[in-house]
Amino acid sequence: MRKPELGISCPGCPHRAAYVVVKDAVGRGRGRVFCGDAGCRAVGAMHPAATTCPGGEEALLPRYRQAIPDGTTPVAKVCAHFIPAEELLAPSAPDAFSQLALEGETVLLCALASSARFLDKEAIEHLESCARNLDVRSTTVLDPFDTLASTEFIRSLPERGGAHTLIFASPCAQLLQTHSPEPVEIDRLGCQGCHRCKQLTGCPALVFAPPAYTVDTEACAGCDLCTDYCRTRVIMTPRARMTPAERRELRVCIAQSSR
Repeated sequence: MRKPELGISCPGCPHRAAYVVVKDAVGRGRGRVFCGDAGCRAVGAMHPAATTCPGGEEALLPRYRQAIPDGTTPVAKVCAHFIPAEELLAPSAPDAFSQLALEGETVLLCALASSARFLDKEAIEHLESCARNLDVRSTTVLDPFDTLASTEFIRSLPERGGAHTLIFASPCAQLLQTHSPEPVEIDRLGCQGCHRCKQLTGCPALVFAPPAYTVDTEACAGCDLCTDYCRTRVIMTPRARMTPAERRELRVCIAQSSR
């Protein structure tokens, strides 16, 4: 696995997966705002959109670098605000997020729980308990790599309106270094080189080698995010027979064994 690079999400980063599923669920364009910090200690602060930008934070175009709504701009229909989950544990959290300072019909407070402190079930339950102290309509724990279930749930929230806390719980890719899941493979004869996998995920492990894509097996963390967004189904995973819950358990077990 590659060492972390400043301003670039690592292959297998759960923060990237969280942004992808939220963006897929609520759509893009006018009335949709993605803001906050989706970085970590290893790569530094990052705008959520930069997690899927091949060049990372520095290469992110200004039109994607949306700021937190402050009342001076038109009200957003949906605002997804990303924060490190640790911020929910602070004693000041209920006051800091009481009004969320985000004006919109629907506010999604996306808490990224990927550090080693959140590997245990009890830690996630405590985090969920703290999140319930906020002035929000609901608090839900999601696996960002269970893209189907997460996307379907998030799609239902704009109809309900109000503020909701989403806790995206999955181990940091760097915690899997001791024994990363096997990398995916790409059928280069079937790949049409449509670029969709790279455009949607921005994963550094996906490499375009004309006329088709290939996988940098040294970099791939086996998160399988790209397999969910390949229209032609030419990205294959050794974990095809595993359920999303079993894949999550595998990642957690590897991360726990590395502590």
